Amino acid sequence: MEYFFLIGAVVVVAVYVLASILAKKSPSKKHYVLPGVILTVVSLALAVTMYFTGTDGWSSIGYGILFVFVAVASLLGTILGKKFAF
Repeated sequence: MEYFFLIGAVVVVAVYVLASILAKKSPSKKHYVLPGVILTVVSLALAVTMYFTGTDGWSSIGYGILFVFVAVASLLGTILGKKFAF
């Protein structure tokens, strides 16, 4: 479980930095949402794929939880990057 929190923290920081750089670079455009949306869609698609095509039931559930956790972390990073752009 501690790996999930570590991976989530890394994703939040990475998406926050990307979103805040894009928001600072061109504040009139909505590009700051792009990294978070792409990562969220990809991780949710991988979660669904791993749930249905996993080799073992428990590993599929674990990967599904991990990818959902990454999706939530990327949304959180995007929101933080939008609100607190440096």
